[in-house]
Amino acid sequence: MASKAAAFHAWASGFGVPAYPAASVPERARMPYLTYSFGSAAWGEQPFAVEADLWYPAESGEAAANAKAEEIGAALGSCGSVLRCDGGAMRVLRGSPFWQAARDEDPAVLRRFINLDIEFYTND
Repeated sequence: MASKAAAFHAWASGFGVPAYPAASVPERARMPYLTYSFGSAAWGEQPFAVEADLWYPAESGEAAANAKAEEIGAALGSCGSVLRCDGGAMRVLRGSPFWQAARDEDPAVLRRFINLDIEFYTND
């Protein structure tokens, strides 16, 4: 099995763009890519809110960034995705609002802010 963080990273990396923890984006990362914040909780605790951001070059156009956000939403559906991990599982769900366009300081960058909730079914 994988740790919670490794299981989430594998899931986030499954959408055809590189995924990085928000605090660990390589200096030479090329867009498009996805960044995420991740933390941990245990069985019975409130769902953990996770922020993910899609980063696209503006020349790729709004449609490409929007389509990738919608692809992630479609993968989650209405019931979420269950990820197996050490000590049990976790379920990634659509947060509310699920995604929205966010203005970046650099006009050459498009960003899609994605809200996720994670329910943990682990003892730690």
